[in-house]
Amino acid sequence: MIDGENKILGVEKEGDLYKYVLGNEVVGAFNPDVMADSLIVFRENTIENELSDQIRDEITQIIETVGKEEILKTEPEKEQEENVYGEEMEDEEELQMEETDEELEGEEEEKEEKDEVQEEEDKEEKIENTTGDIQIKQEVDMDTMATDMDSLGEKLEKAGKIKGTDEKHGKLGIVESDDLENLRDENGNKLHGHSSRYEAVVITNKTGKDGKPIVRTLDLENDTQEGTNPTEQNYQVSQNKNQTLEKGDVLTRLKVQGQETIGIEKGPYGEVEVYHSSDKTIGGNGIEGNKSLDKQLETSNSKNPVEGMDEQTQKLSQEYQDGYRSVEASYQEAKQHENDKGEPCEELRVEDMDGDPNTSNHNHIDDTVEKLMQNEEIADTFTEREVRGMVERAWDNEKDNKTLEEFQRDVERKVELDAENMQRKR
Repeated sequence: MIDGENKILGVEKEGDLYKYVLGNEVVGAFNPDVMADSLIVFRENTIENELSDQIRDEITQIIETVGKEEILKTEPEKEQEENVYGEEMEDEEELQMEETDEELEGEEEEKEEKDEVQEEEDKEEKIENTTGDIQIKQEVDMDTMATDMDSLGEKLEKAGKIKGTDEKHGKLGIVESDDLENLRDENGNKLHGHSSRYEAVVITNKTGKDGKPIVRTLDLENDTQEGTNPTEQNYQVSQNKNQTLEKGDVLTRLKVQGQETIGIEKGPYGEVEVYHSSDKTIGGNGIEGNKSLDKQLETSNSKNPVEGMDEQTQKLSQEYQDGYRSVEASYQEAKQHENDKGEPCEELRVEDMDGDPNTSNHNHIDDTVEKLMQNEEIADTFTEREVRGMVERAWDNEKDNKTLEEFQRDVERKVELDAENMQRKR
């Protein structure tokens, strides 16, 4: 049973060559004078790799059942058998001649169709790019989840960038743009990359004549607004045990579809890191537009100890519940933890910018209250509870429009003035 169909495995002799037929398709051959005891050589692109062992076992069983000597008999020996069993052969010939013209015509059409398919396959095999032709800098499994609903392979398939299970469940490969010249198009011409540092290719599950995986370039356009701007700073969720957040730039950003992108940068030890961003900011409430929120993908040399996305990280890509959680909301939340230079505080974690106001790793109210109570005039005038109330009210009203440093300066000035006024009244 193959692909849900019962297919008969048989052996046909043509001169000195024995052909192995699966259904109506020749999948391999054996020449006893050339191939010695190698019982089968499979023909390229006729069967899936996982079927080869199964078919080889079937061939072995045929040989053991019929006997190797019987299969390998020469033509003179065959002729002697025909003389001995002449009557049976004649009966067989009579049955064959009773085939209708319609059946013969059908066989001829089937042969023509097979020849056409073979011609197309031969054309495809002329140019074959594999991982042996190009240096893969980094690999990402296509089955890696990009969102809570779709893997990276499913995302690229929906965008029309890949097709077939061999690509959908293959790997995303990152290569140097200049290295694409080692690949050829269908006409044998050199391929050329973009002006960016890196390009993406798909590493399929099919192997070429050199035994290595076949690769195909991906038609992913550069995000020129962001990917070639060395000063562009974006938040990035790293794939380490603490799920830390950083704010940095990427060397290359490639568009998947819409505002969805793949970001590529160099890690702290020179390794290539790969990120996925579902959307971008629209630029409101003091946040400039065109900002990506990058979530690092697990790569061949950058494993994620937490094995995928934890609950907080997953909120950055909740496709099922309410669409992608707003990148804009995440940036607004993160702004509450930035200084005047736009740098995040060291305590910032995923829950502090997951776009969910009900989750947080920490707030800066305690720090602000503690600092204000060190002011003798304020401490002599208000209790810590009163100061905390003033700080919390100011935070609720102003956190969306000010950086952390701006807020702390303004609330300190306000509480000091209130303390001075209270002292005068006394």
